[in-house]
Amino acid sequence: MRRVTVIVATVALLAACAAALGFFWPFGKRPQVLHLPGIVEIQEVRLASKVGGRVAEVHVREGQTVKPGQEIVVFDVPELQAQRDQAQARLNAAIAEWEKAKYGPRSEEKKAAKAAVEAAWARHQRMEAGWREEEKRQALSEVETAEADLKQAMEDFDRLAELYRQRSAARAEYEAAWAARERTRGRVNAARARYDMLKAGNRPEDKETAKAEWQQALAQWELLEAGTRAEDKEIAKAKVEELRARLAELDVNLAEKVVRAPEVAVVEVLSVRKGDVVPANQPVVRVLRAKDLWVKVFVPETELGKVRLNEGAEVLVQVDAYPAKRFQGKVIQVASISEFTPRNVQSIDERRHQVFAVKVQVADPQGVFKSGMAAEVILPLQEAP
Repeated sequence: MRRVTVIVATVALLAACAAALGFFWPFGKRPQVLHLPGIVEIQEVRLASKVGGRVAEVHVREGQTVKPGQEIVVFDVPELQAQRDQAQARLNAAIAEWEKAKYGPRSEEKKAAKAAVEAAWARHQRMEAGWREEEKRQALSEVETAEADLKQAMEDFDRLAELYRQRSAARAEYEAAWAARERTRGRVNAARARYDMLKAGNRPEDKETAKAEWQQALAQWELLEAGTRAEDKEIAKAKVEELRARLAELDVNLAEKVVRAPEVAVVEVLSVRKGDVVPANQPVVRVLRAKDLWVKVFVPETELGKVRLNEGAEVLVQVDAYPAKRFQGKVIQVASISEFTPRNVQSIDERRHQVFAVKVQVADPQGVFKSGMAAEVILPLQEAP
């Protein structure tokens, strides 16, 4: 009887142990995956122009998918185009000046300067040598001829004056003879003055003037022969480079008249229409980067050590709109700061309420995911290091 009692007690104890083990086993076993709710987020980009202006053309509509470099909005900027034309004209002039400075004076200019030197030297020599002997003799001959004419005119006047006193000549004849004598006297004086001038030679002032003109012409010729100074060439070159930089700046500003898509994106909000005047740097369209979307979930602190960036099995994502599909993703970020932290974390069990945000990137070639869409992430866990 006693043996039966022991057997019954043993069986009861084993049954109790089995029941206890069956009850506590699920609590001790850690799951290999986490099913976490999350929200789909897409990177938003606000596109604007650095110059602004009046909207001339709008090439897209809201909800449209655009390609990289595709025109979205075009501004009308005639002022910038006019500034560029002016800068181009100034650049052309500066290039011409630089070329002129680089190659120096033309051979024709040098020849002309040399001829001017020779002509100035000849004038200077002529001034220094004075009048020729032939000119002096000619002037002396003119003086003698004028004096002979004066003598004849005086004799004719004396004869007519005597006849006029005797009333044998008219008064008109007397006056004509007097005028002829005076004219002849004037020619004599002019001839004598010219002869004296030729005999004395050129004035010192005229000689100095001729010498200065020759020296000036010589300096100009030597300047042309030496060519442009190196400093002037550098100044001309620097001017060209400055205007080229200014033209490049205007080209950059002109390129800003077209707002283009930086990459594949979806037009979310188009805030302008044709004819609107938009200031510089004001966003005109908001797009969503089609290749830059993720699902944001929150992982408990107790499981955070088993989450790896871009390692291990790929994460699976489900959305309500496509319940039969599972999309592959990967963990691209684990937040460094926790969220939903309680006031006091006293026990190990309470630490599961402290969570960290995790971003799971998902490829979406078919455009399934929309910003704000609810999703479920199946996150495989790995052994904590």
